[in-house]
Amino acid sequence: MKKFKLILVTITLIFSACLISGCSQNKEVKEDTNQKEEKKSVAGVLTQQFKDEIKNENDIQKVATSIAKNKVLPIEVDVSVLGKEDYISGFQTEIKGFDQAVVIRPMIGSIPFIAYIFETEDADGFSKKLKSNADLRWNICTEADDMEVAVVDHYVFFVMSPKSFDQE
Repeated sequence: MKKFKLILVTITLIFSACLISGCSQNKEVKEDTNQKEEKKSVAGVLTQQFKDEIKNENDIQKVATSIAKNKVLPIEVDVSVLGKEDYISGFQTEIKGFDQAVVIRPMIGSIPFIAYIFETEDADGFSKKLKSNADLRWNICTEADDMEVAVVDHYVFFVMSPKSFDQE
């Protein structure tokens, strides 16, 4: 009888140790998943969408309209074509030198979000100009947390936004 109890206790201990080990590994996987989700900022998600869509669609207004519908943007936005002489907000200097441009901007001006798609001959040089002149605090009362610029062929995507629109 003592041998039986000893074997039963041993099996119970081994089983418990396996359960505890399995639970702790599962928790680590969940934590890694949460960390990956946190790294997906609004700007990062929209930039990746731009890179994916501009390869198949050369109409920047269609790409911008698709980006404006992304679920990471729970705000109401407007997509507008910009002329070469229109004011491009979000920069310390006047932005010129593009062939076409489309803006994605919030309907409420106090939200720190703005995105552009530019078509230009010198996309790399133009993107450097945007980066060096960007002003994350272009909105008087607010400031963007994140800025991303992407170049695909002769297209430039520029976005300034909060990390997320989630209420904290």
